[in-house]
Amino acid sequence: MKLIQALLLSSLCFSLSGVVRAQSVGPSGIYFGFSAGPQERAEASDSAGSTTFKTGFAVNGSMGYAITANRIEAEFSYFDNRCKTTDPAGPAIGVEPSSGSVDVDALMGNYYFDIPVGDRRIQPYIGGGYGMYRVSINGLTTPSLRTLPAEYGGPVVIYAASTWASAYQLRCGVKLNLAPSADLILGYRFFRGSTLDINLADGSTIHPDAQIQALEIALHVKF
Repeated sequence: MKLIQALLLSSLCFSLSGVVRAQSVGPSGIYFGFSAGPQERAEASDSAGSTTFKTGFAVNGSMGYAITANRIEAEFSYFDNRCKTTDPAGPAIGVEPSSGSVDVDALMGNYYFDIPVGDRRIQPYIGGGYGMYRVSINGLTTPSLRTLPAEYGGPVVIYAASTWASAYQLRCGVKLNLAPSADLILGYRFFRGSTLDINLADGSTIHPDAQIQALEIALHVKF
């Protein structure tokens, strides 16, 4: 994924040099988009412990409006990651393999600029967004938590949902014009969410955040 990110960013920087030599004359109008792709979530941690994740997937739906080289849109995103390892209580237990999954829902408002180059059929773009996100923990447990005796509050299998918190994202990539009414998007996404409040069944509260990097392929249908 790091190699692909580097290639995308290199292509973006190269394309920026063409801005001073080209005019943007793209069409305006409403579009609907759907995208999906693999994503990597960074370790989530706070003072109570930490969890790492396996490679997951993201799906996104959007509705936007294009004004020549500018696009504004509203977007809903869903990220899903299976848990890989968890350190549930610091050095008292240590890092263990974990099961379960953690989902992220995000509502974002985005802005993009389609960089004008000589060939309008292929346009690099840059953009970003701001909004809100929340997390759901679905059956997170480890061997030690699953076999914890009842007198110590076990067995522990965590199901919980967070409050909503703020988030931002950055994007770059290439837009390919397939037809007058359709564009194909190939891009990279960096998503970062602020600290969450997640209330657990034992009365405690954890405060992780979220950092996700994703590759995506999208289809925009224009009207």
